[in-house]
Amino acid sequence: MIKLFKKIKLTDLTYFSIAFFTCLVLDIYVKLQLDAMPYRYISKSVVLLLLILFYIKNHQEKIKKHFIFMIIALICFLVGDWLLIETKNTTLFASGMMFFIFGKLFYVLRFSHQRDFQLSRLFPFLVICFLYIAGLMNLIYDNLHQLFLPVMIYFFASIIVLQFAFLRKDDVNRLSYLLVFIGTILCIVSDSVTALKTFYIPNFAYEKITIMLFYGIGQYLIVFGITKEVKQPVDDLLITSKDYI
Repeated sequence: MIKLFKKIKLTDLTYFSIAFFTCLVLDIYVKLQLDAMPYRYISKSVVLLLLILFYIKNHQEKIKKHFIFMIIALICFLVGDWLLIETKNTTLFASGMMFFIFGKLFYVLRFSHQRDFQLSRLFPFLVICFLYIAGLMNLIYDNLHQLFLPVMIYFFASIIVLQFAFLRKDDVNRLSYLLVFIGTILCIVSDSVTALKTFYIPNFAYEKITIMLFYGIGQYLIVFGITKEVKQPVDDLLITSKDYI
């Protein structure tokens, strides 16, 4: 296990990927077949712990606070995972969402950068996000009750993360951008299935499998994408920006 997290080449992730997806599938099996206590708390924790260890051993952060933001974000998701296992407990569910919101906000801090972007390119993206959230909230609104505000804040945070993942396009290399952006979309899909399962249709879209599957793959792509990040030189950024004029 220790050898698995030594400084491996980022172009060859075979061993880590096998370990990660084996644990992800195992967690889904535990969710379907075994009791939450203690088995699910163990299997679900391993998935995030693997990502945390992988990031620690393979990150290339040049700014210390970026490393801290990622670690805090992943720890928040880990705690949120524990709290959301028992979804029928309203207090735990709301607390789990709070930790996920914190995790998303720290992702925003990690994804943010100081370079300019064109509002005209961002506006259509924001419109699509607004329509998506409006449609989703319209479906689940009647069953939210006292959780309306936490759920609204949760999805607002999700859209902010997606927005900042989108704005990385001209700031980092293409591979890192695509991995993080696709990973963020998959996490939103997982969030959406969770919301529809909890507040709309109990057995929506094979939720016992799809929620964790999309969430696990999404987090994997985000962490992997961040470890592959290479900042784009300013000169290249100016050349790229001319394409939008």
